[in-house]
Amino acid sequence: MRVRAAAGLAGLLLGLAAPAAQAQWQFGPAVDVAVGGVFHHLDASGRRALAVSGRRLGLVWEDNRSGAPRCYLALGRTDGPAFREYPFGRGECFEPAVAGLGDGRFALIWEDETGVNAAVAGISGIGQALRLAPAGGHGSLAWHPRLGLAAAWSATEGPWRRVWRQALTVEEGRPVASGPARPADPWPAADHQAWPVLDASGAGLTLAWEDRRPGHTVIFYSHSGDGRVWTLPARLSRNPTGRVNDQLGRGTGAMRPALAGFGEGRLAAVWLDKRDFLSGYDVYAALSDTGGLTYGPDGKAQDSFGDAIAQWHAAVAGNARGDLAIAWDDDRDGTADIWVTRLKADGRYADNVTPEPASGAGAQTDPVIALDEQGRLHLAWIERDGEGQSRLRYATGQP
Repeated sequence: MRVRAAAGLAGLLLGLAAPAAQAQWQFGPAVDVAVGGVFHHLDASGRRALAVSGRRLGLVWEDNRSGAPRCYLALGRTDGPAFREYPFGRGECFEPAVAGLGDGRFALIWEDETGVNAAVAGISGIGQALRLAPAGGHGSLAWHPRLGLAAAWSATEGPWRRVWRQALTVEEGRPVASGPARPADPWPAADHQAWPVLDASGAGLTLAWEDRRPGHTVIFYSHSGDGRVWTLPARLSRNPTGRVNDQLGRGTGAMRPALAGFGEGRLAAVWLDKRDFLSGYDVYAALSDTGGLTYGPDGKAQDSFGDAIAQWHAAVAGNARGDLAIAWDDDRDGTADIWVTRLKADGRYADNVTPEPASGAGAQTDPVIALDEQGRLHLAWIERDGEGQSRLRYATGQP
């Protein structure tokens, strides 16, 4: 694992001088999860394409090996690299997401020719699907041991996209609606709402999404302590509204939120933020000690070596023992590589590191991550060659 490589000779020397103790995980070799030489996509809302359930690992993606976009699930163990693959969805399939149910099973959500669907999967295969909506996308799921399963997605309503949520139960190996689908915001949409993500903490369920109600993109959220009553939407990101240096119209952008519960009732929100608009998007994070009900100040999670360039595809993962990891890709070393940081005990983020298997030649992008209860970091990503074709790769980092 390389520590925070930087542009310029001074930065390079600092990177080389960093002590080995700064390494956060020791990664083993990467393995290919799926057939290569095609076009893979890890586009789940909130980067929720990888999940842990007990001692099992579930990874979902879309590729075009059949000549059209189709969805796939790979199941493996948290202590071994072997995966078993299952196709799912009807016709063309997009943006699959996954959530662990804690008992070795997983809940899936996806968009296909029939609409937005959910199902439960295990080593025996994928169960009967439940259609959540006749059209829509950007699906996300979260499992809470006390409150059950929740789903969210966005769908077009009039001129805008609107975020919806649905309470579910799991009965006889399949999801069942436990009430009607409801909008995340009770007021009619005034602009686009998109890319919702759900996650659970000890304090309940939290839903976050992109929202353009101030005329530019910000991050909004809503929280529920019982799975039934949700708080009114509130703004999470503090990217400024209004003109900046007389160069921007209504404000800077924030996009693609990701959530992760960790420790005893804490929650982390991560997104890409363009308030430093001259360098592109940066990875921002805000932490909640109330399980997603309120948040502390937001700030950059990347180190200063990434400030001059844009970051992409931010993902976050946590576990019950209190570990929190954030991953993304950027090209600070000249080519796109995966970068990772962790939350330290003092509340700051550690120096950025790049796992050896997810760096070097070619473009390493689109990370998805999960943390198991032993502190192992599970990482999947897309490696693209000069022709644009890709491989879906996976590696495990030992703490």
